[in-house]
Amino acid sequence: MKIRVENLALDTIRPKEISQSYPLLFIHGAGGTSQYWKNYLPYFASEGWEVFAINLRGHFPSDREEALARVTLEDYLADVEQVINRLDIRNCAVIGHSLGGLIAQKTAESIGSISALVTIASAPPFGITLEVNHDLSYSGAIIKTLWGMMNMKPVKPTFLMAEQTVLNNISPEERKAVFDMFVAESLFVGYQVAQGFPVDPSRMKCPKLVIGCLKDVIAPASMQQSLAVFLQADYIEYNQFAHLPMLENDWDASAQDIQNWLKSTIHG
Repeated sequence: MKIRVENLALDTIRPKEISQSYPLLFIHGAGGTSQYWKNYLPYFASEGWEVFAINLRGHFPSDREEALARVTLEDYLADVEQVINRLDIRNCAVIGHSLGGLIAQKTAESIGSISALVTIASAPPFGITLEVNHDLSYSGAIIKTLWGMMNMKPVKPTFLMAEQTVLNNISPEERKAVFDMFVAESLFVGYQVAQGFPVDPSRMKCPKLVIGCLKDVIAPASMQQSLAVFLQADYIEYNQFAHLPMLENDWDASAQDIQNWLKSTIHG
């Protein structure tokens, strides 16, 4: 089911019987949409959670954003806070992937009633080194990004670059379908992440879980290990996954582990 909060579109499932005392809010990564969570949403709803997956501003099917290239992380944080307040889910658990992981961290920092924080292959906050795989060919991406900056237009990776990075563990016959989920992303947000966006773990009152994946070349497991230490979070690492564990083969193993962690960590 799709709902709207002002300019933002969300996917949601309300189970016939809600057995969990707090909902789950899923936050996609850079260039992503709520489609990334198409496996997770029915899975967690079947376990008794009311689930929501936001599409940040400018990310279809949310309203088009003419100035997407200049949208900021603060804008995305405002989107998430608006959804939480309008839906009256200030006790939700926030689950963020990649850039969404960083947004989820800031949300847990600023809203003291958040029940839990889960990050999956998260973008790093300030203080955690942004690791780059120098074996990959980024020349095309650099040229495309420079073009975008000159024209002040948002950018989307090429299929070739996506195959080398985010799609490297997606089966070849499914890569085009997953690539078609991608949308253009704000250049300025990418700049903010590269410069380092501050997070204060001491202000987070909820339990935290960080997930890293050994095949991930975008947000390497070593970076996720550092993030878990920084956040003083529990940590799960997978050998079989890369950057999109929610869409890769055996995705339900990660969903089950998140479910088990939530149920064992949050009571009531």
